[in-house]
Amino acid sequence: MTRLRLGKTGAEIRLGQELGSGGEGSVFAIADRSDVVAKIYASKPDERKIQKLSAMTGIASPALLRVSAWPVDVLQDVRGVTYGFIMPRVIARRDIHELYSPKSRAEAFPDADFRFLCHVGANIARAFAVVHEHGHVLGDINHGNLLVGPDGTVILIDCDSIQLRVGTQVYTSDVGVPLFTPSELHGQPLKGLVRTPNHDRFGLAILLFHLLYMGRHPFAGRYSGPGEMPIDKAIAEYRFAYGPERVRGGMESPPGTPLLEAMGAAIASNFIRAFSRSSIPSGRPDAQSWIRALDDLKAGLRTCSAVSWHQYPAELGSCLWCSVEKQTAVRLFRGRVSALGVVGAISIEALWRAIIAVADPGPDPLLPSDRPFELPSSVALPSAAVNAIRKAASLACVVGGLIGFTYFSGGGGLLSAIMALVIAASLWPRVSQEQRSEAERAYAATDAAWQSILGKWIAEASQGAFQEKLKSLEKARVELLDLPSERSRRLRKLDAQRESQQRQRYLDRFRIEHSRIRGIGASRTSMLESYGIETAADISPGSILRIPGFGESLTSALVAWRREHESNFRYNPNEAIHPQVIFVLDQQLEARRQQLMAILSRGPADLRQLTLEINAARPRLMPVIERTWTEYRIAQVRRDALR
Repeated sequence: MTRLRLGKTGAEIRLGQELGSGGEGSVFAIADRSDVVAKIYASKPDERKIQKLSAMTGIASPALLRVSAWPVDVLQDVRGVTYGFIMPRVIARRDIHELYSPKSRAEAFPDADFRFLCHVGANIARAFAVVHEHGHVLGDINHGNLLVGPDGTVILIDCDSIQLRVGTQVYTSDVGVPLFTPSELHGQPLKGLVRTPNHDRFGLAILLFHLLYMGRHPFAGRYSGPGEMPIDKAIAEYRFAYGPERVRGGMESPPGTPLLEAMGAAIASNFIRAFSRSSIPSGRPDAQSWIRALDDLKAGLRTCSAVSWHQYPAELGSCLWCSVEKQTAVRLFRGRVSALGVVGAISIEALWRAIIAVADPGPDPLLPSDRPFELPSSVALPSAAVNAIRKAASLACVVGGLIGFTYFSGGGGLLSAIMALVIAASLWPRVSQEQRSEAERAYAATDAAWQSILGKWIAEASQGAFQEKLKSLEKARVELLDLPSERSRRLRKLDAQRESQQRQRYLDRFRIEHSRIRGIGASRTSMLESYGIETAADISPGSILRIPGFGESLTSALVAWRREHESNFRYNPNEAIHPQVIFVLDQQLEARRQQLMAILSRGPADLRQLTLEINAARPRLMPVIERTWTEYRIAQVRRDALR
């Protein structure tokens, strides 16, 4: 490689690894420099191009360098021949078109939501604004000259192709992409054409429409007139497929696309002004107009109550993206289940810190059941000592009578025994059955009352209620943190079912209405559809036989038709799980995530309320506890005393 020097300082540089190449040339790393890269042209640039590059390096301002890979110095050999230039190195960014459509966005920007798209759109407009404020025009606007970072910032690349104005000198941009070229320039040669910021504003509006309308081109639609209507022809004829004049222009927007008005009046008005015939004399919305409209749109977004990763304009009555997804069965935003860090605007760990920071009601006060019981002095009970003495005396009389009967003969022994038994009977303590029953009833009643108030205490006044709530919140937190793992487990299960899923999708390709099945005409096809039988995948003997008018013969014909297609199915073990299956899985997990988040979000307030209720219940219930326990123990002692 030729030895190259910097044009301003003459310092020699060494080219490193080739980083990329295109039609004009290649981009190389520079040895010992990580902040800049070199663009080397495939063929020597002409004098006009060299003058333009030199002029660009002389006006590289901090504002331009913040939004673009602007040339900062030229690269020359020892003879002063220009080979290219150096520019700031751009890393960790993706092409703007990877953010447009749901499929590419899921891979390149998996965490992007609509709020992020609005943010990026406003940053695109800001980049345009900087270029225009410096008196320049981008000219060649296309998907490939904007890069987006994970933070939503935008960098313009291929800046050597822009239209540069330095004093009275204008270096034109001689190329362009038809899909981004304004209507009034279609059919005109671009070489040497001096463009205006109003031309750029058409391309800016195209970029923003792609971004806000899920990768759709504003001039791509169904044309009701004669012949074909390719996009470039539609642009040239002002056939905006979403505008108020679309019907008059014979255009219809594709199915499953949001209405132009869905983004709000300001956004809709800007697009209409950008794409209508009146945009030439009156001017298209400038970058500042788009910045205001997009910032307002972003600020007014509402989070969907059903799917937390959907944000939609607040003016709408319901979620725009749920409606589009329902119509198209295409998942617009990936919305990964997130367990660590921030979920929406709420951090799980921050929530948990708030939960465990709530003061508990303190340890339970000592209950009377945990203290020694002292019978109130006012309570009179049968004397246990007297009863014991009476029982002993009675037994002594019985023993004495038996001895007298044994040692005295005749009537004297018998008489002494009888007298002893009479005395013993009179001495034995007497308790009636009625007294015992009454004591048992009193005991049972007070025992039930004690168990009831104790249960009430545990539920309302015990620290255990607080701890149980805390445990339930911990369980919710653990489940929430485990959702990514749960997703992995379910994906593994789905992976094991890939063959049946592939077979189902394969059979879904064969619609009954497009087939020729014996005995199945238009009428019967309509009947089948009324019962949810539309494709080969829906057919089974049981599902057909339950439909009125379908007997064994027609069922056999339909089953045979399904089997014919099924015999051609070949399982592809390399095919991933279908996105729609994952979409359904993620919807289920997201619904559960939101339930758990709601539980945790209410956690601090619930715990604080529990603490208040427990601390209020303790002084309210403690007198009842004391009284009920005393009544219970008195009844217990009385019952035991009467046994």
